[in-house]
Amino acid sequence: MTDFMPDVNSLFAGRTVFLTGGSGFVGKVVIEKFLHAIPDVKRLYVLVRPAKGKSAQERWEAIHTKSEIFNRTRADCPETIAKVFPVEGDITIDDLGLSEENLKRVLEETSVVIHCAATVRFNDTLKSAIELNIKGVNRMIKLCKRMPKLDCFLHCSTAYVNVDKEGDIEEKQFDVVCDPYKLMDAQSWMTEEMLEGISNSMSNKYFNTYCFTKHVSEELVRRECVDLPTLIFRPSIIGGIWKDGIPGWADAFQGITANALGFGTGTIPRMPIPDTTIPLDAIPVDIVSNMMIVCAAYRLHLTNLKDKSMPIFHCNSSHLNPLPITLYRNLMGSTLSTYPVEKFIFAPCTSTRGTVRMENAIHKFKHRVIGPALDKVGGVMGHKPFWEKTFGKVREVYSVFIPFTYKRWIYKTDNMIELIGKMQPDDVERFDFDIRKVDWNDYISDVILGMRTFLVKNDVYSDKKLNETRRNVRIHQGIEFFAILFIGWLLALLITGSTSSYKIAAAIGLSLYYYIHIRTFQMVRIGTIESYRERLTETMRCVPLDHQNNNNNSSKAK
Repeated sequence: MTDFMPDVNSLFAGRTVFLTGGSGFVGKVVIEKFLHAIPDVKRLYVLVRPAKGKSAQERWEAIHTKSEIFNRTRADCPETIAKVFPVEGDITIDDLGLSEENLKRVLEETSVVIHCAATVRFNDTLKSAIELNIKGVNRMIKLCKRMPKLDCFLHCSTAYVNVDKEGDIEEKQFDVVCDPYKLMDAQSWMTEEMLEGISNSMSNKYFNTYCFTKHVSEELVRRECVDLPTLIFRPSIIGGIWKDGIPGWADAFQGITANALGFGTGTIPRMPIPDTTIPLDAIPVDIVSNMMIVCAAYRLHLTNLKDKSMPIFHCNSSHLNPLPITLYRNLMGSTLSTYPVEKFIFAPCTSTRGTVRMENAIHKFKHRVIGPALDKVGGVMGHKPFWEKTFGKVREVYSVFIPFTYKRWIYKTDNMIELIGKMQPDDVERFDFDIRKVDWNDYISDVILGMRTFLVKNDVYSDKKLNETRRNVRIHQGIEFFAILFIGWLLALLITGSTSSYKIAAAIGLSLYYYIHIRTFQMVRIGTIESYRERLTETMRCVPLDHQNNNNNSSKAK
């Protein structure tokens, strides 16, 4: 790395940025940060795919007018929203599906490309994952080569391109297991069944099609971008906002919010993990956004210096501020038991007990047997099918998350620290991505309270509703206890043929309950809901009247 870099705003001054993936969770936060913190950026072209009968313009209008993440921009600098130009397109189409007019403007004006678009389904078919994660990157690179003003191409990858490794993972590229060109060619003529064979052979090393295709796409970037000013950015498991914006905000169930929902609704009560000292590599989305923008600025700085290197940056926590799974489990359990979600299927439970084989069998049984049976009962009562699909999604979330707890990875983040050391003092605060400052006890609490507020739409200001929910949890725990004892009695009846085998029934029932529901977490210090309410009110810039009334009423009741 070179020495001190100019301030971020001056490096982006007068420039046009082309961003893909802007309608996604990370993309929204990146756009908002550009608008709020980089006043001199000229324009943001944002690739938006038309969906559900809405054009790119209509989708962008809905995003910036309705999404809470843009509250402070609407309050502080609403004029900057006009800098965003949504361009209709699709990374599965040549030239990204841009119209002739938009293509001309993007090619002529863009000097910074931030490519974040990718499939968000970890277990997508290999055919689809190749189309989006490899061919999509290839199409983006071809456009970059036609941009006369290009000074930065930032490829957003993932830390888990190297899940086949273990221990310390350096910020470099490793040997690939597959030629990207041959894989793209194979995808064009192979049947789904043939591609599935490749996917199955790769699953033991790379867990899923997402990690595998991201791994291969990095090799494509290495080969094709020799003459492009390129930087590779690798974030890990992304969670809600830490401090730069609305605390705990997220607008999608992914990463640790999806896992928190599983624990909180009782649908994923256990994650069997033999070694709970392994760190869970979580990273707040605002740290990802801030570091991504600064990395792009740094690449611009290198271009000004005629430096043609291709830096790689990890954006992770396992190296500088590890979050042991033990602490993660305890924080999840403590927060969800103190501030449970209002709607749950089974009583909330947070456990690392059990075996992978047993849990796989339980999830399969719920998906294939319990779900369809409940849907049939519901159908008789006039309800639409719900349970089979729900248990299927839960099974998918579980199967995606659990492999990432098997190995001990330490993703080295030396370049993060060096980059902080090269930033202007004001930028260090304005674009704070120093993971060492994150207090996990407070942050995980914010993630769960943010999930309750923005994803499952619980009223975080109502003490009355919170107390009702706590009471409902206790009732369900009692119901489940007696239901499990009854199952134990049925099993004893099948084994002994006697209805009076109470000792055997009790032994079976209590053993089942111990496995299924006894918590394994320890209560630890968590952030308070009172603190969260104060920060939420401040960062939202406005609080709905009914929330204010609820809060005032609850205060009077005290």
